[in-house]
Amino acid sequence: MKIFITADFSEEGMKRLTDEGHDVSYCCWGATHDICTEDQLIDKLQGFDVLFVGYEPVPERVLKSSSLKIICSIRGGPRANIDVDFATKMNIPVIYTLGREAVPVADFTMGQIISLVRQIVKTDRELRSGKFTAPAQSYGSEKDVIWDMSLEGPWESRKGIELGGKTIGLVGFGTVGQEVAKRAVAFGMKVIAYDPFQRDAAFVQHRVEKVTLDDLCKRADIISIHARGTEKNKGMIGEKEFGLMKQGVYFINNARAAIVDEKAFREAIYNGKVAGAALDVFHQEPVRIDDPFLKMDNIVVTPHIAGAGLEVVYRHSDMLCDDFFALLKGEMPKAIINPEAIGDITRFKEFAKDVKPGGGTRIECTTCSVAANAAELQAPASINSELVARITEEVIKQVKLRMSQ
Repeated sequence: MKIFITADFSEEGMKRLTDEGHDVSYCCWGATHDICTEDQLIDKLQGFDVLFVGYEPVPERVLKSSSLKIICSIRGGPRANIDVDFATKMNIPVIYTLGREAVPVADFTMGQIISLVRQIVKTDRELRSGKFTAPAQSYGSEKDVIWDMSLEGPWESRKGIELGGKTIGLVGFGTVGQEVAKRAVAFGMKVIAYDPFQRDAAFVQHRVEKVTLDDLCKRADIISIHARGTEKNKGMIGEKEFGLMKQGVYFINNARAAIVDEKAFREAIYNGKVAGAALDVFHQEPVRIDDPFLKMDNIVVTPHIAGAGLEVVYRHSDMLCDDFFALLKGEMPKAIINPEAIGDITRFKEFAKDVKPGGGTRIECTTCSVAANAAELQAPASINSELVARITEEVIKQVKLRMSQ
C-alpha cells in the first residue's frame, strides 16, 4: 500500500512499514515542520491509500478528494483535526494513539506541583533578579549559613509544604491520570479521583479512591485536571467548584483550558482561594503577552509542552505500526476512534494481498524542500558540529534503550 506520512515519525517506524512491503512518502510537518494546508494536502494525497497524520487538517473536502482506505493519527484526540464522522461515512477507520504522552505529562505534572509548593520557579526568578544575593564583587561568607536568616530572608519567607500526607484530586482518570497517581502514591500522597466514565477496577488497581466532583473539590489540597476536553465538560470547574475548594488550594491544568471557567478561575487566583497554579494550557493560545497571569509569582506558566517528551515519537510510531499491521491481518486495532467504520474486517486483508515483505520503498516528496529545511536547522557555526552530533546520537541511544526496557 502507498502510505503518506505528515506526522513526526521515527526512522525505525518507517523501516517497519517498508520492510513489510509498503511504499512510504514522508512529507509536510513531520519532515519540514511546515503544516500543509487543505489544498496542499488534497494535491499530495493523490494516489495514496493510507495517511499517517499529525496536525494537518483533514476535513470533509480533503477526504472526498482522496482515495484513502485508512487514517492513522499520532494524536490521542484525532477529532481535533480530522472529520471523524465523515471518515466513518466513507468507511475509513481512524486509528489513534491512546496514552502516547501519558508518561511525559505525568512527569511534568509532578514537576509543576513541586515547583509550586516549594516555590522553586519563584525563588529562581528572584535570585536571578538580585534578591537574596550578595553585592557585586563580594563573595559573601564561607560559613555554613551564609544567607539572610531574618523573617524576610529565603529560609523563613520561602518555606513550602511537604507532599507526603497531602491529598491530590485528579479530575479525569484515564492514561495520564493513572500515571500521575502512580507518582503521587510514591510521594506518600492520598489520591482521590473523579471520572464517571472510568471502570472501578482502574481505581482499585492504582489504590485511588473514586469520588464525586464536589467531594474532590472539598477534600483536595492539590487539584490536577486530566480530562479530555469536550463540549459537555466545558466550564465544568466553575464558580461553584472553586467555592467548595479549600482555602489555599493548588491548581494544575495540563489538559484543556476550556474545562475550567476562565472568569471563575481568575477570580479564585486574585482573591487568594487558589494559592498557586501551574498552567500549560490557556483559554486563548498563544497566551497574550499582557495577560496578568504572566506577571504573578504564584503561577507557573509553560507553552503547552507537557507532552513534549523525546520518547514520544518512538512510542507513537510503534503504536500506529502495531495497530496498522493488525488491521491488515484482519484483527481489530487496540485504539480506533470509529470502529463502526470497519464493517467487514476481512476487506483489509484484501487491501494488503499484493504487498510483498521487503519490497517497500521510500518515495521522495518533490514538493517539500526537506533539504533546505534541514540546512536551516543546522547548528550555528559557533557550535562544534561534531559535539552536537555526538550529543544527539547519545540522546537518541538513551531514548531507545528506555523504550526497549
